[in-house]
Amino acid sequence: MSRSPVTVPAPVCLIENSSSRELQVNQQALQILSQIEQPVLVVAIVGLYRTGKSYLMNKLAGQRTGFSPRATVQSHTKGIWMWCVLHPKKPGHTLVLLDTEGLGDVEKVPHIFHYSSGVTLSHFPFCTWIQR
Repeated sequence: MSRSPVTVPAPVCLIENSSSRELQVNQQALQILSQIEQPVLVVAIVGLYRTGKSYLMNKLAGQRTGFSPRATVQSHTKGIWMWCVLHPKKPGHTLVLLDTEGLGDVEKVPHIFHYSSGVTLSHFPFCTWIQR
C-alpha cells in the first residue's frame, strides 16, 4: 500500500505560549502529525529572538513565505510552529520544520529559562554559530 504524504499549505501552531505564560498544545497540529505514515525528518531551530530563524526555515521549506519573519526589533514568533512539507531530496519522506519562539525576549520569558537555555546552547558550536 502506498503511503500518501501529509503536507500542510502553511505553518500551524504546535505549542502556543499563552499570555498567562502557560504552554498549550494545539490539537489540530497533533492530528496532522498523527496522520503521517511515511518516514519523517524533523528540523527544529532555537536561538535568540530576531536572529533569522523563520527566514532560515522558509529557505529549508523552499518557500519565500510561510513562517513569518518580520523586519522589526521585536520578537514575532510565539510558541512553536510546525510546517509539514515534502522532503526536497528524499521522495516519500516528510520534512517537519519547527520554528520556535526566540530566546532572550525579556518581556516574555522568565529569567531562569534564559539562563538555562543560554548555557545549553553555548555547549553546541553549531547553535552558537546560528545565534550570531
